[in-house]
Amino acid sequence: MPIQPELSSSSNATQMDKCTDIGGAVIGIAEQVYSVLLLSFFFLEVYITGFIPYFGNALNFLLISWMYAYYCFEYKWNFSGLSLDKRLDFFESNWIFFAGFGNPCVLAIFLFSPLVSYGVMSILFPLFVLTATGSDADKLITSQRSKWKGAGLGRLPIFSSANYFLIRVLSFFPLKPQEQIHDNKAL
Repeated sequence: MPIQPELSSSSNATQMDKCTDIGGAVIGIAEQVYSVLLLSFFFLEVYITGFIPYFGNALNFLLISWMYAYYCFEYKWNFSGLSLDKRLDFFESNWIFFAGFGNPCVLAIFLFSPLVSYGVMSILFPLFVLTATGSDADKLITSQRSKWKGAGLGRLPIFSSANYFLIRVLSFFPLKPQEQIHDNKAL
C-alpha cells in the first residue's frame, strides 16, 4: 500500500513540471490540436473508403475499427502524458491488436440498423474506454513481443496518408507571425 502514494506523487510531480513550464504547455496544446486535425483527416479517409467498390466496405470496417480503438486508448495516453509520436508508433506497431480491440464496436454499426447500432454503441464505447484505461495493454504487448522474437507482423503506417495530407494543408499557413510579415514588407 505505501508504494502507490509514492508512485502517484512522483507521477504528479512529473506532470506538474510539464504544466508549469510555459513552453511545455504550448507544445502540449499544439500536439493536441495536431492530433485532432490528424484524426479529422483520418476520418475523412475512412469516409472516402466507404465509396470504393468491391473491397471498400472491408477497408472501411478495418479503418473504423482502428479509429474506435485509437479513441478508446487516447484517454489513457493523454492522461499519462504520452507524446503523439510515441502513441502513433505504438499504435502502428501493434495494429493487429488495435484492429481486434475496435472490432466489436464496429460490428454493431455494420450488423444492426442505425437506430439499434447507436444504442449498442452508446453502451459499448464507454465500456471499451474504461477497459482501455484500466488495462496494461502496452506492458502486456511489450512483454509478449519479447517472447515472439521477430515473429510480429511489423509496423503498418496507418496514419501516414492522413499525416501527409495534413502537412500539405498546414504548409499553406505562414510560419512567421503576421506582425513580422508586415514589418518585412515595409523594409
